[in-house]
Amino acid sequence: MPRAAIFADNTDRMNILGKIFVFSLFIMSLVLMTFAGAVFVSHTNWKDEIERTPEQCRPGQRPGYRSLVEDAEKRRQELQQEIATLSERTTASERSLSQELAKLRAALDEKSKGVDELQGKVGALEDKEQELTGRLETSQQELAAAIERVGALRDEVKQQQGRVDDQVKRAAKIAAELEEAKAFLAMATERKEQLEKQVANARILLKQSGLTLDSLPKDRVPTLAGDVLAVTQDTIQVSLGADDGLQVGHDLEIFRGDQYIGRATVRSVTPDRAIAVLKREFSRGIVQRGDKVTTRLKA
Repeated sequence: MPRAAIFADNTDRMNILGKIFVFSLFIMSLVLMTFAGAVFVSHTNWKDEIERTPEQCRPGQRPGYRSLVEDAEKRRQELQQEIATLSERTTASERSLSQELAKLRAALDEKSKGVDELQGKVGALEDKEQELTGRLETSQQELAAAIERVGALRDEVKQQQGRVDDQVKRAAKIAAELEEAKAFLAMATERKEQLEKQVANARILLKQSGLTLDSLPKDRVPTLAGDVLAVTQDTIQVSLGADDGLQVGHDLEIFRGDQYIGRATVRSVTPDRAIAVLKREFSRGIVQRGDKVTTRLKA
């Protein structure tokens, strides 16, 4: 190849390389300019940042570091003063606490002695409590047995009371019957005396008339009507007597309204009362006070 062609070819190559270097330098210049602009924009004046006072701060801007350090120094001195004051107070409190602790220790020693004494007393009380507990258990057992005995005695007393009540009722009934019987007996005795006098008088009159008792008619019974005044077992008292013509041995028919109750035979009479005995074979009901009695003429 000719030398001129080689030279021309090298010249072209150098031109291309030069253009490339120039373009690269241009790009790098742009990059450096951009970096320099960013640095300028983000540049901080550290002197202002340090020395700026709170009065020089714009809204939203904080004071300089020097002001902050001064404030921190003032705060540190204040805190040191407070620490010194608190240290003095702490020292005084420690002294006071030491004194109080000494007093408390002395009191604790005394209390310990008292506790020891109390423990001894508690031990004695526990022994006494155990003894009392044993006695209490024994007493409870005895009380339970006594309660059982009392219950049995109560049942027995109730039974005896029931029996006594029955006996009292029976005794009252017997006493009433006895009083009524005594009244009947008194009436009968009085009537007997009257009859004996009447019989004696009648004998005298009959004797004067030349008659005897055996010659008088005995089957004539007057028609009479009366009331039952009292009832005692098989005996009744009626409102008819010798003045009405009723005599011993007369039969009385007993009625209650239209109901026939039974028959009774007169056993004793007084002028206005009579005692009669009920005949069981004629009984048609239970005779009550207020029932009617009547006689009938025997053929």
